Amino acid sequence: RHRPRRGGTGDDDNGDVGGGITIGMPPSQTPAEDDAGANGQAGAVVPSFMKCPEGGGECCNGSPSNCKLRVDEMMFALVHNSMSSEEGGFFIGYNHDLGLEKALVAGYRGLSLDVCRCGGVLQFCHNVCDLGERLPNEVFTNTVQFLNDYPSEVVVLVFEASKEKGPIVWNDLYEEMDNIDGFVDMIYEHTYGDKWPTMGDLVRTNKRIIIFYFNGGTCANGTCPPGFKYFYNYAAETQFESASLADLQNAEYSCEITRKPREDALPADFFVVNNFVTPPDPDASGVANSKNFLSNRLTDCANQVSMRPNFVYLDFWSEGVTAQLVQYANQQYAQQLGR
Repeated sequence: RHRPRRGGTGDDDNGDVGGGITIGMPPSQTPAEDDAGANGQAGAVVPSFMKCPEGGGECCNGSPSNCKLRVDEMMFALVHNSMSSEEGGFFIGYNHDLGLEKALVAGYRGLSLDVCRCGGVLQFCHNVCDLGERLPNEVFTNTVQFLNDYPSEVVVLVFEASKEKGPIVWNDLYEEMDNIDGFVDMIYEHTYGDKWPTMGDLVRTNKRIIIFYFNGGTCANGTCPPGFKYFYNYAAETQFESASLADLQNAEYSCEITRKPREDALPADFFVVNNFVTPPDPDASGVANSKNFLSNRLTDCANQVSMRPNFVYLDFWSEGVTAQLVQYANQQYAQQLGR
């Protein structure tokens, strides 16, 4: 079993309730079906569960109680291969119907992006050029616009280097960020081994972009850009190659840690649960992202690994209730901790 994250092994740190970790929405909590906007499309308006209270006051990622949680105590709904959507121009094997910008509005606060170099141009693609791409300038511009529109929100960006379509130099991606007014000023720079700040700290200091990278890539002269942190120095991740819902329901297989920090490194701060099937399947995602399936999966993995999930990767974000369940779980955890 993976070692518990640093910070203690008591009930409060793991979110234990009655000897086990339970994650989910109560039976009375129903999906916010009226939050899709006038056109019935997800991401058209901010859903009610992500709206900060009227009248001001401290608020973080849609809830005042989130402000008192450290980053490594938060749970984030993370859009897997977020650049890959039908709406975004991908036309084979896309992971989502709707674009990442709408995912942000809909309450998803984590975006994973595959970084490619196609024809010498840095872009977000899924290991194949010319079958769909998003340009960093556009994605970063829209991300900053979202953060400017909603100054209470913190987002996590996880970049995966394409080994087939490289080479990827992370400093080049940082240059793309630096071209967008205000982007790099909002990047949070964490020091390895330090305690993570609270969400409220990030909002108050306007350091509301957290960046991780993995799967290779290089840093110019061995120096990575400010704020760029290697994901698996900080995260332990479940199996990412589930072919069916049955695979996901097989906790012994699908909750097994497959990537994590080195044995001689500090224990993981974050627990990543992959909740999607490969290849992408909207019907399977509709089930995987449903209230009961997701609650059971997160609870099973949490108890198998003895860590509370922090990042919940999903496909077809517009299906199901992942963002709402994550928001409730964070509020519940803050209450359990007495924050």
